[in-house]
Amino acid sequence: MNAQELLDKINDLPNKPVDVPTAPAIELVAMVVRWGRHLKQWKATTLADFARVSLSTVERVERGEKVSREALDRIAQALGYEAGAFTTPRLPIGADKAAEQLIETYGHLEPVPVAPMKTHKAIRDAAKCDAYLIHRPGVPDTYDDDIANLGEWLDLASFILSDIVEDSTPSERGRRDLYHDILAAVAELERRGLTVLSGVMHTPQPGLPDWKVAIVSVTPRLTDPGAVKRRHVMVDRRTVAVAPGWLANA
Repeated sequence: MNAQELLDKINDLPNKPVDVPTAPAIELVAMVVRWGRHLKQWKATTLADFARVSLSTVERVERGEKVSREALDRIAQALGYEAGAFTTPRLPIGADKAAEQLIETYGHLEPVPVAPMKTHKAIRDAAKCDAYLIHRPGVPDTYDDDIANLGEWLDLASFILSDIVEDSTPSERGRRDLYHDILAAVAELERRGLTVLSGVMHTPQPGLPDWKVAIVSVTPRLTDPGAVKRRHVMVDRRTVAVAPGWLANA
């Protein structure tokens, strides 16, 4: 069953009583699992391995077929939901509210091409942007100091490699040393179990048609084992918008 067939099946579901708690329809669970897996850019085998279920179980869920509650709980947790997200009875919220929540969650996302932050070119591309965003879903605060250290290096690189200050361009050796220090900060995060990817998001703003933001994606390998092979991250456009009045005060 493909995605359109699942949508059609969801639309054909009978209306549930609004005052009787019921578990989510398996067809809706199928759509959420498929959507969540594709957002993470995981193969079905990756989800199966991480959820500790068989590949056939994942395939059955995504086809809208019934599986055990335990399997659904494991899949939910692998995708970042709480146990019971796909199985606990709840009051229906209605089609309009569901659509509103869907738009709020997914309607502002934009795919940004990324690659492992392991090259001098990746550092140059990030430093030449007008701003940067460190995207760190699910990263515990125990990593705050190391992530802040990487941010400080990126701030320095942005300043040194910019054209703002006359004669600020460093020598070739100085650039190599700067790149080495930044890549060492990235390597430390990776040594501690994180995956670091980077890319450039083109985000034109009012009065700033060429505005670009460096996206640095930091994710734990323990909870996002497929990140190292990821080629895009989904970024909420609202998180990179320039605040109203910023130009007037700049």
